[in-house]
Amino acid sequence: MGTGLLTVRNSLQKLLKEAFEGPEKEEIYFTDPGPSAGLMNTIERINAREASMILSSSQASIAAHVHHTLYHLQVTNASLLEEDRQVDWSLSWKIREVDEGTWQAFKSQLKEEYENFSHTLDTIDWTEKQTVSASAAIAHCAYHLGSLKQLIAQLP
Repeated sequence: MGTGLLTVRNSLQKLLKEAFEGPEKEEIYFTDPGPSAGLMNTIERINAREASMILSSSQASIAAHVHHTLYHLQVTNASLLEEDRQVDWSLSWKIREVDEGTWQAFKSQLKEEYENFSHTLDTIDWTEKQTVSASAAIAHCAYHLGSLKQLIAQLP
């Protein structure tokens, strides 16, 4: 792998990690300081009842945002690996309410898919299309992290 591609891959890994785990102490690019800033720790403190609420500022619940983010990562990961996959974006928003078991499963699946995506970034032969796709996926996750933080701040 050339130096330029190695730099791109390492940069994307840092941004992905910040989105999901929070930033490194000395490098903060778009979240608040500390590990609680990442997506996984942000949703960890939410229970199924809270995740199922439809708040006045959104048509989607916290659970719907998490499910959509999970689905988006799965689709992007398949695309990066050049796997054929049927995609129906409307399915990713159908979730509204979850019970505690489903909510725990979503969080576990999101963590697993984040780890799969990170592994894919380390193993693919990079092309321009894959670079754009991976960059867009990280931006998309960061967007939903922000949306989730706003929704969580409105919980009663």
